[in-house]
Amino acid sequence: MRRTVRALFENPQELRAEDVAKSEVLKTLLKSQIPLAIEDAIISKKIYASVFEINDTKNYIEVHKNHWITALETCLIWYVEDEDYEMCTHIKNLIQSIQNKSSKKITIKKDGEGL
Repeated sequence: MRRTVRALFENPQELRAEDVAKSEVLKTLLKSQIPLAIEDAIISKKIYASVFEINDTKNYIEVHKNHWITALETCLIWYVEDEDYEMCTHIKNLIQSIQNKSSKKITIKKDGEGL
């Protein structure tokens, strides 16, 4: 099981989503930690992937499982930009495994629906 990393911010209450796009440090942290956090969440059968803890507050940046593929696709773009094709392959495989798990769900239709 992975230990969630801690990110230190001077003014965490002022942190906004737009800041990620402007910060290479945050982008690098997210790029490396999102795939690890999602893998850990899958193994641990969790609904949220804890990417990092803000300072030492027990507050976490988390990604809900409904957004795992989107988060991984964003990381994939960043790894393509870096030409890190080994990580690209790893992330594609992770996305595929999430999609395969989603497609194995059984849908039960109520009476009168469908054929």
